[in-house]
Amino acid sequence: MDLARDLGLAPSTAGIYVERLIDRGFLLETEETTGDAGRPPRILRTNPEGGEFIGVDFEARNIMAVAVDFSDRPLRNSHKLIEADETVEQVIAKIAEAIEEVLPGANRRNLAIGVGVPGIVDSGKGVAVHYKHIRKWDNVPLAKILSARFGVPVFLENNARSMALAELWFGQGKGQDDFLCIGIRSGIGAGMVLNGRVYSGAHHAAGELGRWRYLAVSVPAAPWFAPMTTNGDADGPELEEIASVRAVQRALHNAVAQGKKTVLAGGKSHFSVTDIVKACQQRDALTIRVVSESAGALGWAIGQLSLAVDPGKIVLSGPLTALGEVFLQPLRARVDRLLRLSGARSPEIVNSTMGEYSGALGAAALALHEWKPVLGGRGREAEAESQPAPKGRKTRFAKGKPSGKLT
Repeated sequence: MDLARDLGLAPSTAGIYVERLIDRGFLLETEETTGDAGRPPRILRTNPEGGEFIGVDFEARNIMAVAVDFSDRPLRNSHKLIEADETVEQVIAKIAEAIEEVLPGANRRNLAIGVGVPGIVDSGKGVAVHYKHIRKWDNVPLAKILSARFGVPVFLENNARSMALAELWFGQGKGQDDFLCIGIRSGIGAGMVLNGRVYSGAHHAAGELGRWRYLAVSVPAAPWFAPMTTNGDADGPELEEIASVRAVQRALHNAVAQGKKTVLAGGKSHFSVTDIVKACQQRDALTIRVVSESAGALGWAIGQLSLAVDPGKIVLSGPLTALGEVFLQPLRARVDRLLRLSGARSPEIVNSTMGEYSGALGAAALALHEWKPVLGGRGREAEAESQPAPKGRKTRFAKGKPSGKLT
């Protein structure tokens, strides 16, 4: 039996576990028709009706939640907005509301929840350590809080890494052993897949790309970026003060306030990504210049990171991908120039095709991947499924996505 061999178990032992999983409704069994003599092999597939998993992805402004079935098929989604002055407790309450809206009905069971959390996350302890864009977001025991509320295991991961998981299993990262997923939203994070595994670092802080200092000599010359520098620090502002969605919006607001000519002017105090896309489509010189400066700054960071880890592909995710080549072209040009000067090869750079729920889908896949059934009695399984993520858990994702088909 292929399954027994892959798991390093005796065929009889693997058979016992398979029968229990079939009995509990997690697996379906069919027989493959072949022309060979003898008993045809058993084909095992995950049962879409076996249960559901919920994924949540949030950052400073948005909470996205999605429910998937046991075969990773999306079923329902929810979107909540976070206001700038909301407290930690209010943000957690909105996360819970988003989860409530995608919970299965009475005839289906929710098995686990995965959460993509911005900033530094201790996945093993289930603690959101720090995120600068939500006030007082420090050492929040988010897994414990949500597990107590919903009675299932809750698994946390940095949201850029949950985006990388989504790309690894469903998107532009399929078949890639070494790639980066760069999430560009209120902040900027890099989910790094190295040798087929998601990398989190010794202190759970790998990929905090937005916190890199963009050296003062490289800061865009346009004066509307100047107010965004951090306390006049000689080492320059953080990258996310130049290249995030929030940075582009703020720079354009500053430029309009300084009287710069643009199609964006019109009494608005805030420009949406849709406004920015439309302005670029109209070839508005100011908007294209701001976008190009920001894209070039991000290209500088990606070029430096590429020299360190040599990825085969870079996947960009987040609202700015709607700008298409207006954002991609100056970014690629900066990366190519930096790597060419260093004698290195440029990675392929593409936009994600997974849409705004990519991080939530990755978080749901995380929950499915980490969840483990306990195959004793039903009471024991229910008890195990109500427990939070075990302390000290260190996530190690196997290469590729589980196929859902075992023989």
